[in-house]
Amino acid sequence: MTRPGWDETLPTAYGRAARTRSALPGRARRFECVLGVVGLTLGLAAVAAAWWLLAPAQLGGSTAFTTVDGTSMEPTFQRSDLVALRAAKTYRVGDIAGYRSTLLGRVVLHRIVAIHDGRYGFKGDHNSFVDPEQPRRDQLVGRLWFRIPRAGRAVDALHTPWIVAVVAALLVFALLGGGTRTRRDGDSS
Repeated sequence: MTRPGWDETLPTAYGRAARTRSALPGRARRFECVLGVVGLTLGLAAVAAAWWLLAPAQLGGSTAFTTVDGTSMEPTFQRSDLVALRAAKTYRVGDIAGYRSTLLGRVVLHRIVAIHDGRYGFKGDHNSFVDPEQPRRDQLVGRLWFRIPRAGRAVDALHTPWIVAVVAALLVFALLGGGTRTRRDGDSS
């Protein structure tokens, strides 16, 4: 025996449940799509910000990196510290800055001790003498932004050909070889 009206309400109840079930996956897919777009946008913004902040000047960025290779700035800096320099609007006495030395043919990182007629006097914290060069503003690379202790060793290692080859091989393997999957017995996919 059936209750009166039972047969008529059954398809309607199932129909509503079916519509509700089919709507959820569509909403879930749209939500996943929105999350993907938001994630991609945030990822691109993070890459752009990192590029703007950290890209070396040689690649169009505004940051110069140098490795400390002497003792003239001890105890502030140690040999093999990695230092980031950024151009500044103004440089003051007391700032640690880098300049392109014409005598040494490289960037020198010392403290500004004097400014006279557009020329900057520099001295290493550990030195007892003022640098013989007095660079102009256009020779300044930038003011100290941050340093990473001993990170210069890793940068120096990238100048060794066999290390560069190993790093390149690992990158190629990670990008191309890491995504393949082998089929196991009984696996239908």
